[in-house]
Amino acid sequence: MTNHILNLFAIKNLSELSYKYRLLEVTKLPQKNKNYLENLHRLAGMVASSLCKPVCLYWQGNKVYLATTELTKDIKTEWRLIPHVAVLVPDSNIYELNFSDITPHQIKLALRLLSYNIRSALIKVPEIWNDSYGSFYFREAINAGDDSQVDVLRGFVYRLHYLADKNIYISLDPTIRYVDRISLWARVINGEDVNHYRMHHFLYKFGVQWYRIQFLASTDYCISEQIFYSERDKKTYNVYDYTKKFATASDLEVATQVDPNSIAIVYQYPYKNLERYGASDLCYKTYKTNDQKVAKLHPYSILKPIDRLEKSKELIDKYFHNIDFGNNFQLVIPAEPLEKNIDKFEIPDLIFGNNKILHIKRNDENTGINIQDYGKTRLKLLLEKEAGLLTRDSLQVQYIFIPSSIDRSIAQKFQEDFEYQMGKFFPHSYKFKKIIYDDKKAKNLRQQVEVIKAEVEKNEIDRGCALLILPENAHSDFHNFIKRELYETLQFQCVDAGNVKKFFILQNNEYQINENPKQKQRYFSYIRCTALGMLLVNRQWPFALKDSLHYEVYIGIDVLNNVAGFTYIYNGGKDCYFRPYPSAQGEKLTERQILSILKKDLQKDINSLDLHPKSIIIHRDGRSYIEEYQGFIKAINALQQEGFLVKDVQVGVIEIHKSSSSRLRLYYKPTNELSNTVENPSIGDYFIIDNAEGIVCTTGWPFNFSGTANPLHIKIAYSNLELDITQVLSDVFSLSQLGAWAAPDKSARYPATIKLGDTFLEPIASESDDQAALYSEDEPDEEERGAYLTDEDKDEDE
Repeated sequence: MTNHILNLFAIKNLSELSYKYRLLEVTKLPQKNKNYLENLHRLAGMVASSLCKPVCLYWQGNKVYLATTELTKDIKTEWRLIPHVAVLVPDSNIYELNFSDITPHQIKLALRLLSYNIRSALIKVPEIWNDSYGSFYFREAINAGDDSQVDVLRGFVYRLHYLADKNIYISLDPTIRYVDRISLWARVINGEDVNHYRMHHFLYKFGVQWYRIQFLASTDYCISEQIFYSERDKKTYNVYDYTKKFATASDLEVATQVDPNSIAIVYQYPYKNLERYGASDLCYKTYKTNDQKVAKLHPYSILKPIDRLEKSKELIDKYFHNIDFGNNFQLVIPAEPLEKNIDKFEIPDLIFGNNKILHIKRNDENTGINIQDYGKTRLKLLLEKEAGLLTRDSLQVQYIFIPSSIDRSIAQKFQEDFEYQMGKFFPHSYKFKKIIYDDKKAKNLRQQVEVIKAEVEKNEIDRGCALLILPENAHSDFHNFIKRELYETLQFQCVDAGNVKKFFILQNNEYQINENPKQKQRYFSYIRCTALGMLLVNRQWPFALKDSLHYEVYIGIDVLNNVAGFTYIYNGGKDCYFRPYPSAQGEKLTERQILSILKKDLQKDINSLDLHPKSIIIHRDGRSYIEEYQGFIKAINALQQEGFLVKDVQVGVIEIHKSSSSRLRLYYKPTNELSNTVENPSIGDYFIIDNAEGIVCTTGWPFNFSGTANPLHIKIAYSNLELDITQVLSDVFSLSQLGAWAAPDKSARYPATIKLGDTFLEPIASESDDQAALYSEDEPDEEERGAYLTDEDKDEDE
């Protein structure tokens, strides 16, 4: 156990806080309907929006209630959830919520009430604006004086947590958002096609009210001509007049800010299918952190552990101090983060080729390697003949596609070096079948794809793996599109000709490798990374876990743009399969589809691998859905009836949140130093929130990187028998070691169930089917979905 600090700040005066609340039973809503839970959450959001008060779902036995502090006589009884109508039946009792003695049923209500008070106070702070639930950003850019085209807005995200010590804490983590400096209208004036931005996110600056939107389309009219009906006051306006009337501004005149001749647009709020009209002159594009346009601004987002923690403390002290609670009390939240002794998981032993075991020396052991050498030793063993690859199956035909536009000397040298590198991984020689394709006339995506498809047909290729060198003028989606188009025929690994060319210099009319030591080192590192990717394309797994996991079979599931990816991991990673399937829905899978896919795949794998699993766990990328779990259970039942599974098999669904809704950070506090410095945690450090949630550090010491380690947030969503959260976290950590297959010398944040799925799913998922999923910037949690609608939204949802 080691001493750590968490970015958790305790509310110290819980004993002074209490609330009276009332219950309304939810009736007439069909419980067997597949959207029952979704309808319950939507109902709670609609009632909260109508009351402008927090509302929480509350279960007692088989009955479901809405809990609220509002007088129940002021709440209408019938609520439309097309085609259903929910009827609320008030309970005549008045209940007491004592924050120093919260019952399990009252936890969510207590957190919702506190969060409502905090959020209400923060919304009134003039220098910040509210984005999604619990996230706020400053209006003034921290890079206002530079020549960038993008503003960097600092902000923070807070969440509330009820921990095992029966105290309530606020987690607070600094963050940033990138926002364009020119409006959408300015882009149109500059000649850009506005339709290119369909489903992109924008910051809408409606006077002092700023909020994020998703652009849907432009209209055929300017804002002084485009009319619409306003639910706010039941009148018809054009967009320009509406903006002048309702966009309050303290330091500017809206009439001079907005051009009446700018185009009108149609937009929706993220995650809400409610269309609204707006002005393109008020739209400012936001960017994801992986967008190339903001690459040079990344240093603003990278904070050392001590700087991040100090910023959290500063924000707590400034904005969470003396927030009103009720009429008589204020929240007491000192800027003193929680210190805890944290347990950690040991790095599991790994098995390589020739049964070579990698073991990390523990405590006073005499065997094994030092943990500081862990990353480089993983890579070293792959290159050694005594170890090497774990999977050494025979390869299909290997092709290399070379564009005619690249200089022959560059292509030849790159091919030779790549074949040599691949040969170091295999116990036998590795050679490409070379195909040169004419890219000089292929100017657009369709032409570039057709050139490759023509070569595949010409060479009568019906299966194999290929390294595709993309031409320097390649369309940005060429590599994904060709992988998608030829997935059933060829598995591709791609490199860019421009990236290859930069390692060469022209000497005596021939290109030679740049002999600068740093450049040469980067070149061979590039070759090695590409070769590791080619191994995965060939389904040659570098190493696996030596010992069994707590739960035997793991299935990773993700859905991206109407394509579902299923990643099956058996025997600690010794046997892995990725299988894609089309999905009719953008985010979730139907019960019937899960049943069909899992029954077929598990039956096939259990039979071929001669498995007798007693536990099968799903790792769901992001949010899970009850329909998926129900399909999972039906698949298990069918396999049990057919004799493929034992009767008492344990199953469960674990949510792996890439963008953590918990916003928890762990910091290591050295005990041998007098200074107040903190460092990144070690990989394997973990913290349990409750018996169904926790965080685990998959990045951190001994790996070096700039910035602060970001733990994975893990949640047990469903299970037929109780799962042990410690064992769940342990298995996630162990599987994250296999997530490093593509870069063995580095740490991997995600377990192989998720990482492998990302690697193979993203290139083949069609963006055209669901652009909203492609451009989605973050994942809302349960409270953000439908909880706080604007005045304009209330009547439509009611």
